[in-house]
Amino acid sequence: MKNSVLFFVLFLAAGAVQAQTAGVVTLRANATSATGSMVPVLTWSTSPVANSCSASGGWSGTKAASGTQTLSSISASTNYTLTCSWTTGSARVNWTIPTTNTNGSALTNLAAFRVYYGTSSTSMSQIQEINDISSTATTINSLAPGNWFFKVRAVNASQLESADSGVASKAVTGSSAASTVNITISATPPPTTTLRTIATPVYDVIRGSTGRWVLGRVVGTVPVGRACRTYYLTGDYYGVLTGIVTLTRTPRGTTLVAHCARS
Repeated sequence: MKNSVLFFVLFLAAGAVQAQTAGVVTLRANATSATGSMVPVLTWSTSPVANSCSASGGWSGTKAASGTQTLSSISASTNYTLTCSWTTGSARVNWTIPTTNTNGSALTNLAAFRVYYGTSSTSMSQIQEINDISSTATTINSLAPGNWFFKVRAVNASQLESADSGVASKAVTGSSAASTVNITISATPPPTTTLRTIATPVYDVIRGSTGRWVLGRVVGTVPVGRACRTYYLTGDYYGVLTGIVTLTRTPRGTTLVAHCARS
């Protein structure tokens, strides 16, 4: 490109505009699993800052673009979703870097690119300048919903502009994104109970007149709080290990029982 208005750059390819990308919603909980119940504390943010957010699932209502909220305790698995919207979009404009002037000479003084854009193909008055001459694309942000048109010009060191590239267009719409946190609540396991002795006397067992086994006589003692066996004689008398019994007389059998209860 020479320092003359007669020598403008001819673009080799017209700009192409890609669709805008939705923002990002980040939603986190203080925990994603618990046993029995928990009090969820949700923290969220949006990038870029969303114009509006709404909650669904285990919570509801309009939310700020970022924040923290402590919710009511839950005892069942619950999902929490935050959906946010951006009322403006963006477009990415691409071009081919020129290498020659219109007269065929090598382009040696390229200084910048200027992207012109607007809502009319005949009136693109907004400008974004790119000073990196190795760039082949740029993103135009904060575009209101509607049809947008784009063209690119090269600029030389004397601030002379090339002729327009081809015109590209894009229908820009608002965008939305959502994030969900799943909190799993597991049932509380039943308490573990163990049969333990609650009295010191130990009895042997004899067969009664009806043929059933009945409580016999005291044959020794056992410390309180020692584990009992799960089989029982009658009422709250359960079997005990002979090894923990201090015998005071000879049992009339091998089965010894004591008064036990669950603890």
